[in-house]
Amino acid sequence: MRILLAVATLFAAGASTPDVTKLILKPAQVGQGYVLLGRKDGAGTKQVTLDLCGRTGYPSEAKRIGRLQVDYLKQGSKLGLSNEIVVYKQGAAAQAMREVVHHAVTCPSTPIKADPALPPLRFTITRIKVPKLLPGSLAVRVRVRGTVKGKHYDQTSYAVYQRLGNVLSGTYSFTLGANASAQRDFVEHAAQQSAANLRRGKIPSGPPA
Repeated sequence: MRILLAVATLFAAGASTPDVTKLILKPAQVGQGYVLLGRKDGAGTKQVTLDLCGRTGYPSEAKRIGRLQVDYLKQGSKLGLSNEIVVYKQGAAAQAMREVVHHAVTCPSTPIKADPALPPLRFTITRIKVPKLLPGSLAVRVRVRGTVKGKHYDQTSYAVYQRLGNVLSGTYSFTLGANASAQRDFVEHAAQQSAANLRRGKIPSGPPA
């Protein structure tokens, strides 16, 4: 709650800047019984936004001017979700979308060191089709495999990126434990709700991507 209040105060200073607290998903939009959980790295631009297939090759990261990310969990469920709303300088959200699409289609099959804290991992990124998203959106299934601290690592998650004007929404699913077959339906529903939030936010559409 403190994160939301702090960000709301920050954006109140500029009336023309979209209020990310009004664009973030509400727990009921994620699913019945889900609750919103703040993150220590959830507010501000120190934390990276785009890291699909590594953290290099994203010059748009330096053009972010506001960001809020929160998580959603439900007691007794292995399915978790994260929603990130990012505001960019003029034209940079479209640039960010171009960059993340490029990474999705060119990610190498060889292991890469996507995170300095982790050993090289193999990424398999597969584009998927999701209806009712914003034009130019990107939805992917991400399988990450490798060895972490001597143990075999094999995890599948989903990510959906979409933007309207200078605002980008990232919707990410994860599981607590074994992969869940319902994960794709779960993230698709949340991403569709996020698209609706951006449309209702009356964000100027801006130049095409």
